Amino acid sequence: MHLGVLALFWLTDIPWWLKGAVLPLFMASLALSLRGHAWRTSSAAVVALEVHDDCHGVFLLRNGQELGGCLLGSSFVAPWLTVINLRPEGSWRARHAVMLPDAVEAEAFRRLRVMLRWKCAQAKPG
Repeated sequence: MHLGVLALFWLTDIPWWLKGAVLPLFMASLALSLRGHAWRTSSAAVVALEVHDDCHGVFLLRNGQELGGCLLGSSFVAPWLTVINLRPEGSWRARHAVMLPDAVEAEAFRRLRVMLRWKCAQAKPG
């Protein structure tokens, strides 16, 4: 997504000096996203997930911290990618975990997708 936005930005009619000034910001954002979501090497990266039937879940971070909270209906669910949005208790900011099908057993991934799409999509955070 970052590379697509960068390509579109480069095609716009913005002065070259402004494009050059913004390029490091794009690259820093790309590096942070890769480190946290793809490679999961960041200390704040989600490395494990526990989901409960009441649309609450727990994210385990690489640094050992556990974040419990409400699974949000804004989570993205598709057979090829799932983005799980969780609002930790006592926080206004949501945390996100990107999950690909090869990261979990197929039946467990299917159950998670069904729950996020049909049960948690209607749940009210709180």
